[in-house]
Amino acid sequence: AIYIFFKSVILPDMVTKRKTSGITVKKEKKKVKSSPVASQAYSFKFKRSYAFTIVVVLAMAALAYYFRGLFVAAIVNGKPIFRTTIVKELERQGGKQTLDSLVTEELVFQEANKQKVSVSDDEIHKEIKKIEEQVSKQGQPFDSLLVSQSMTRESLKNRIKLQKLIEKMVGKDIKVTDKEVDDYIEKNKDSIPADSDQQKVKEGVRQQLRQQKLQEKVQSWLSNLQKNAHVLYFVKY
Repeated sequence: AIYIFFKSVILPDMVTKRKTSGITVKKEKKKVKSSPVASQAYSFKFKRSYAFTIVVVLAMAALAYYFRGLFVAAIVNGKPIFRTTIVKELERQGGKQTLDSLVTEELVFQEANKQKVSVSDDEIHKEIKKIEEQVSKQGQPFDSLLVSQSMTRESLKNRIKLQKLIEKMVGKDIKVTDKEVDDYIEKNKDSIPADSDQQKVKEGVRQQLRQQKLQEKVQSWLSNLQKNAHVLYFVKY
């Protein structure tokens, strides 16, 4: 009786459920594969990735165009002249002189820091104002003078700062005696107008003689700085 009940009732019911379950799974899988929502999501992700790529490419192209002067100096009949070419040519013409100048400046700044010598912005401003007044008296615009000397206000400030530092470190002990001034005037009296203000002449001569002594001492001082410095060069001109 148990066997007949199992065969006639339970077994057919198990088979039916198994078949139904298989059909349901297959249908569910089929539904997942053909789901419009999934297709739309995939399409959206693809379009978004494609759009992002286009935006990046366009942004890079815009930056390259905006900063084109960093790479190309000119285009002659369709052929570019790159800035690297200009740099190489400038280095060939004056690379050694420029590098030596920069090394000297750095040595001066290091020595000033070592001796705790500084130059204030006010000192630099006063010196620039003095130069502007002198240039103005000659009827020449100050900015035009800077252009003719291939300088900017910032480069002028840096040069004045350098000179002031050197004067404070080297020129503090330089003195010009009255005898030296008188001897100079006596030797060059033919070139001095007779109606000149003698006091102004003496003051001018004193400044000139002091400047000459300063230059001589500075050359010796810089030579010693360079001699005692450890400079490692990676470029030879």
